[in-house]
Amino acid sequence: MDIDRAKKAVAKLVSYKMYTCREICRRLLKKGFDENIAEEAVSEFVKAGILNDEEYARLYIHDAALIGLKGMFRIKQELLAKGIAASVVERAIAEVEVDTEKQLEEYVKLKFANKELSDWKEIEKAKAHLARRGYGISEINKCFKRLNIGQR
Repeated sequence: MDIDRAKKAVAKLVSYKMYTCREICRRLLKKGFDENIAEEAVSEFVKAGILNDEEYARLYIHDAALIGLKGMFRIKQELLAKGIAASVVERAIAEVEVDTEKQLEEYVKLKFANKELSDWKEIEKAKAHLARRGYGISEINKCFKRLNIGQR
């Protein structure tokens, strides 16, 4: 039966790593399963507590911020791209306590420790790089002020 094959495929996928419900659904559709079968298999794993987008979002935020040193804006965009609902992402961000100022400062020290950021052009490049990592410009400016970067 197709549903049993779909459930086996889901079980195999989640045995390797965590996925969002939408990612699993996409993988099943790619393997040729009918959309209804894919959704049914995913819903059974959700009911069993094996697939949980809220838990995925919390863990993703924690790892991306603390290990990947990414800003919240980028993390939020990545989670939305993975198919997690905006409300779930917002709740997860509120629940996970991450000191983004500290993370940004740590990243700036790591990334720009050996670079002389005195030239205006170099400072703007550094700020653009940090903005692409998901940090807000006000956060970046505060960090640069604290670290005395680009101050005359």
